[in-house]
Amino acid sequence: MRVVNIGAGDVTGNDETLYAFRAIGMLDFNEAEFQTTPLEWQDPNIQWWTKLSFHDHPPLVFLIQNLFMKVFGENAFAFRLPSAIFGILSVYLLYLIGVRLFSKRVGLVAAAIMAVTVNHVYISRIGVQESYVIFFMLLASYLFLRALENEKYLLWTGAAIGLGVLTKYNVFILIP
Repeated sequence: MRVVNIGAGDVTGNDETLYAFRAIGMLDFNEAEFQTTPLEWQDPNIQWWTKLSFHDHPPLVFLIQNLFMKVFGENAFAFRLPSAIFGILSVYLLYLIGVRLFSKRVGLVAAAIMAVTVNHVYISRIGVQESYVIFFMLLASYLFLRALENEKYLLWTGAAIGLGVLTKYNVFILIP
């Protein structure tokens, strides 16, 4: 469901267009003197790293999309494929969380429901941040559950939260 005809249709109509523009021009944008970010509108003399945040979106999604477009070409398939991969991995992570908290049956039911939920399938088929966010939040949750039994997973939990914040700032709500 998530990858069938994923490259069909143009990248238009919503945030996907802006994300594609940002992903394609990622390296060029960091050097463009006429491209500004909201932080620069307040103070033009701020640090160079503010350009890593484009319209208040952190850089990880754009970097991943950029890498996929370097491998598969600048097309809708390459731009959307990472969202589909993260969406599929999210279904698996929900299964693992369900098994860890309840039972194998609960994990399967939860994963099955997520696998066919229209909104999750939709965001897994377009090039926006949400499928990445869901993945990193589920990954951090799963690793935290593992950390309750083995403290070595706390570092991995923090790394997952950090990657999540580099995906979308809202993930900071997971920080204890």
